[in-house]
Amino acid sequence: MPVQAPARDTRPRAAAAGPSASAGTDRDRAEVRQRRRVRRLRLHAAAWGAGTTLFATLWVLNQWHANGAFRHFGNEGNPGDWNPTLLAIAVGAWGLPVAIMALRVRFERPATGLAVDREVERLRVRGKARPDAELPALARERLERIGRLTFHAAAWLAGMVVLTPLWALVEWQDNGGFERWSTRGERGGWEPWILYVAGIWALAIALLALRLRFRRPVPEPGD
Repeated sequence: MPVQAPARDTRPRAAAAGPSASAGTDRDRAEVRQRRRVRRLRLHAAAWGAGTTLFATLWVLNQWHANGAFRHFGNEGNPGDWNPTLLAIAVGAWGLPVAIMALRVRFERPATGLAVDREVERLRVRGKARPDAELPALARERLERIGRLTFHAAAWLAGMVVLTPLWALVEWQDNGGFERWSTRGERGGWEPWILYVAGIWALAIALLALRLRFRRPVPEPGD
């Protein structure tokens, strides 16, 4: 008489493993994303370096041909005046995205096991009512949000460091030395568009910070 083989359990093993398996999967995915970010950063950094060398060479040749040997920076077109505006815009506008990519690699790295353990202890001290098996995933999620916020703040700072000199060069190129704030394009009048960029960007980061501050991923006891 033939013996019937027992039915195989076709349910996904990850689902039966519970929160620990899910946390491991999330960590693996984060590490894969990080490796991709590093590869993209290296590619873009190499391209920016090569492009900067090319732009600088062409700019020197152009300025030498137009105004002769370098004496000082200027925008009057006199002999010896070399105008740095075009070179600065090309290098800065390309370099800023590369710098932001580097900051993302730095601040959005996957959380280490030690950092997750510390965050788990912090959640326990605060008396959060969740099973211990769920705390590592919650801790990792919060650390990722903190890293994302830190990245945005660092990107804002880098943006201001790059954009402010470019803004000053553009205004100096168009209107000469600074004398007053103006939107009329008058001689000596600089338009303060950099302040609008800085303010709107900073407001967006502040909203992210408030969301992180008041978001409660873990319910309080009794909720």
